[in-house]
Formats: sequence, C-alpha cells, structure tokens
Amino acid sequence: MTSKNKRQAAKKPARKVGRPAAEGPNEAKRDAIAAAALELFSRSGVAAVSNKELGEAAGINPALIYYYFEDKDDLFQFVVRKALSDALAAYDDIKKEKGGIGDLDAWLSSNLLLFGEITRFLKVILDYAHSGQRSKQTDMAIARFYETETGLIAHALKEKGEASGEAEDLAQLVSVFLDGIMVARVVRPDVDSERLIGLMRQLLKNKKR
Repeated sequence: MTSKNKRQAAKKPARKVGRPAAEGPNEAKRDAIAAAALELFSRSGVAAVSNKELGEAAGINPALIYYYFEDKDDLFQFVVRKALSDALAAYDDIKKEKGGIGDLDAWLSSNLLLFGEITRFLKVILDYAHSGQRSKQTDMAIARFYETETGLIAHALKEKGEASGEAEDLAQLVSVFLDGIMVARVVRPDVDSERLIGLMRQLLKNKKR
C-alpha cells in the first residue's frame, strides 16, 4: 500500500462489526425493534428478555440491535418515549380526521384506539419506575405526556364553564381514571373499558357547575 493510500485509509472511520453499511439507522427497523421490545418487556419484564428474543420478534439479526441502540437501557428508555409520542400522535390524528371533535372526546377516543399499546406501556413504565435506571430525558417525556393529558382535559372543562381550580382537579381525576382502566383490564378481563370510558365522557358532558 502506498503512503497516499495509507493516509486515505486512515481517514475512513472504522465501521462497527455487525453494523449495516448504511450511513444512518433505518427508522423502520428501529421502530420495529421498539415495538417488539414493548411487547416482550411488558410480558416478561425487561431483565428477562434476551437479545435473541428481541431479534426474532423484530425480524432482524440480534447482533444489529446495538447498531440502533447503545444498550438495553437505551432501548428501554426509547420504548417508553415512543409509547408516549404514539399516544399523542393518535390524539392529533383523531382531531384531524374528525373535524369539530372536542379535545376531551379526541383524547378519550385515542385511549380506546391505543388500548393495547397503552396497557403494555403502563406495565413497562412501572418497571422503569422501579428500575433504578432513571434518566432526565425519559422522566421529562413522561411528565410531558401527563401534562398534555391533564392540560387538554382541563382546557375542555373550562370551555364548558368549569372554574379553573375545579377543572384542573377533574382533569387529574380523569387522568388517573384512564390509567386505572388500563390496569384493571389486565387483571379483570370482564371490565368493559369502552363502556366505562363512554360513561366518563357522558358524566363530564352533563356536569354542571
């Protein structure tokens, strides 16, 4: 090899073993890994899930998982943040598809639409809360999700004429109710989540100051 070729070779960054030749991560594969991880983590717990299981569920070589994520903790926290962003995106889609639908109706509908995903997310987030591996970025994503939820519910109630303080208290109540519905469905298969959310929607619509 000539001196010129050696200099050119030295300038090229070494590609990590197992990484695909593409310059950047493939978003579709990254999201497929996250979706598979959400399912497996919620079913078995984060610690019990192997790279082999993740790879098989996502349809990729397990060796490629750490091309997209630094380690399992990085993957876990990405799963938490993605579940949150998916719920917010579903709400936005419902608002766009059903012109004129109120904030409250859109949010309740998005919870029904993503019932399975949110149930799995809540199981995973309980693991996160007790993992001892907290991160500022993930904590902020969780806080942003619940601030968005209670904020839009409170805003909808204020537009109905509720006083500010009472609207905010009711918004907290509805938020906790929605989490409770998701958890109850896991341990009580007879719970009709759609009917109960419908009842909550009706109660809030009929509530008077």
